[in-house]
Amino acid sequence: MTFDGKAFGSEIVGVVKSYLAKELAPLARRLDALEKRIEAIPAPVDLSADLATLKAAVDAIDIPELPELPDIACLVDEAVKTAVSELPAPKDGQSVTLDDVGPLIASEVEKRVRQLPKAKDGEDGADGVGMAGALIDRKGNLVVTMTNGEMKDLGPVVGKDGEPGAPGFNLEDFDATVMDDGRTVLLSFTGKEIDYKIELGFPVMLYRGVFKDGEYAKGDTVTWGGSLWHCDVEKTTEKPGDGSNAWTLCAKKGRDGKDGVLKHEKSSAPVRVGVPARAQ
Repeated sequence: MTFDGKAFGSEIVGVVKSYLAKELAPLARRLDALEKRIEAIPAPVDLSADLATLKAAVDAIDIPELPELPDIACLVDEAVKTAVSELPAPKDGQSVTLDDVGPLIASEVEKRVRQLPKAKDGEDGADGVGMAGALIDRKGNLVVTMTNGEMKDLGPVVGKDGEPGAPGFNLEDFDATVMDDGRTVLLSFTGKEIDYKIELGFPVMLYRGVFKDGEYAKGDTVTWGGSLWHCDVEKTTEKPGDGSNAWTLCAKKGRDGKDGVLKHEKSSAPVRVGVPARAQ
């Protein structure tokens, strides 16, 4: 049996009201009688009249004694206990599983979703703004110009001169050497107190001749099947063509020309040189 709190509260309120109405009925009757007697009191006497007459008029008023009011809190407590004792004892219920409440939850969610208002398409946003240019002003601040013509100062990017530090590099300490692979540059910075080297690789195109079995690097070009091929991956040993994804065809082999025809050379006749005519 499911406990209905709202019905229980309504029943308790009804019991209390009924009990109070029953207990306070005599008091209500007494108050009603008192009001009638007060209405029957004669008009006020003149204060200048004899005090004995005024005292006699006051003594003539019959004021009933009010009954003692009952303890409301005790009455409510007893009424609640009585109502609770009359309730039927609850029975042991059955455990509810997720399978039992799952369909109810799904049905309720579906109903609520159908009640939601349909979404409307949003308004188109404003066109984006890009950067058209940038410069550093005399104060060392970076100022950019937007594509809409607006200029924005992004603050200083050039700081003040710092305090003297450790010895730096000069051109005599710098050296750049191309390594044996033909595409890696070794940068060397060698000073009195600092020695630093770094290798920079550039995937430039280098012709490695006719393809041979071996390893090729990105940027290598080879001749194979009469065509020129370019290596697109970091390292590969695959052969160009034949469905390989490591090579790209750069220059395709041209078609063979037609066989030529051998012709006999004509003999050349001697050339005669005439004598120039005399001037007239």
